[in-house]
Amino acid sequence: MTGAVSAAYWIAAVAFLVGLGITAALYAKLGESEDRGRLAALAVIPGFAGLAYAGMALGIGTVTVNGAELVGLRYVDWIVTTPLLVGFIGYVAGASRRAVAGVMLADALMIAFGAGAVVTGGTLKWVLFGVSSIFHVTLFAYLYVVFPRAVPDDPMQRGLFSLLKNHVGLLWLAYPFVWLMGPAGIGFTTGVGAALTYAFLDVLAKVPYVYFFYARRQAFTDVVSAATADREDATDAVGDGAPTAAD
Repeated sequence: MTGAVSAAYWIAAVAFLVGLGITAALYAKLGESEDRGRLAALAVIPGFAGLAYAGMALGIGTVTVNGAELVGLRYVDWIVTTPLLVGFIGYVAGASRRAVAGVMLADALMIAFGAGAVVTGGTLKWVLFGVSSIFHVTLFAYLYVVFPRAVPDDPMQRGLFSLLKNHVGLLWLAYPFVWLMGPAGIGFTTGVGAALTYAFLDVLAKVPYVYFFYARRQAFTDVVSAATADREDATDAVGDGAPTAAD
């Protein structure tokens, strides 16, 4: 590992600490929202990624298999955090549990077969890459075909869903291209170039992602406010109509 790659990994780890702070602020702002507990799981995304990048900077989990270098913690990070990224998009869309589980499984299998393609060679490498690509397309089908059908007619919820969907969708178009151009693929770019690009993409994908939840938190808090207002109105109405001692 070069000094530049190690420095980039440490910078990424620090950037994910920022994402963890944003998630903590979101949790505090949600107050009594029924979504508070579920959205607390967002902290796993920057938190786990930060630990993974710190480990990568220290050279932990990097092994050579069949002459190919596998940065193990990178794939462990992806297989833990990226299903959460797409799963929360389904949650915001109001999709069924089955649909959310489906997109998370497609994501995990995409990562697993991609890792397999790194440590194999010849025809098998490209077969595994092809299978990974099929799951990538399946994931996009969930994001752009299945989930939009479930989004309720609520401007805030629909706006947050579109923002998250396009943020993840557009960035993830780059990942298979970087893999293909890097040493795991056709070797057009160096391992250093691929490592730096992955670090940049990971930070760009995950830190703004949790910030979008914070910036659009009204999509979760307004529901609580509206419910509270309805209860108060109902209480006032009962109070107005109830007999008093003066009656």
